[in-house]
Amino acid sequence: MKSSFYFTIGGKMVEQKSFKERVKETVIQCAGLYKSYYVDYEYLICSSAFVKNVYYIISSHEDNYLHLTGVHTNLDAATFFKKCYNGTLQESEFGFCKKGKSEKEVKGSVRRKINSLPFIIGMFENVTNVEEDFSKNRIKCALAAGNSSVTLGFVVVGKAKPMTLLKGNELDESKAKSIDLVLRRKSGDDKFMDIILGDVGKLTEYVELLKDELSEDLLLRVM
Repeated sequence: MKSSFYFTIGGKMVEQKSFKERVKETVIQCAGLYKSYYVDYEYLICSSAFVKNVYYIISSHEDNYLHLTGVHTNLDAATFFKKCYNGTLQESEFGFCKKGKSEKEVKGSVRRKINSLPFIIGMFENVTNVEEDFSKNRIKCALAAGNSSVTLGFVVVGKAKPMTLLKGNELDESKAKSIDLVLRRKSGDDKFMDIILGDVGKLTEYVELLKDELSEDLLLRVM
């Protein structure tokens, strides 16, 4: 059952989609992009902002997607993603009720998240800053990446996994610094093969610390 309604402009009937319908369309549209950019690849990130670790490896999974949408659902996170990915998610399968929060608060959070969700694609190929031990209100993340459009927070247990999404750049300017180098590999591969941010000169600066993570082709370019 569609929840859209119609109004008239200049004598023409115009469809006005409900908020819930717009949320459904956005999470479905972005699921494929999320998979192709985050789930299908891992990223190794280096920055002078890092004190606790020399580098972080970003490893995202299908079940991390739900956290980035802010919606409530009785579906498990993996099933929620699959329904988004194959376009079968129904409006009856998610909502905006969360313990300790009003529906208005939850909707406001979801609105900010779905407006931001498309901007996480390509995040590691553009001007992006990073910060360890990110904190904003009640949100605490071991690592966060931010640009002018969004802030993406990660939990780090071995590898870093996305756990929260905020609108705009919420990083602490006194702690955040730009990413120096980003390497990429296909999920499941052992070695990083591609430089997607930075260059061979920057890789040379880090090569002694990263050599166990690099493919033979990358090592040959810097040795």
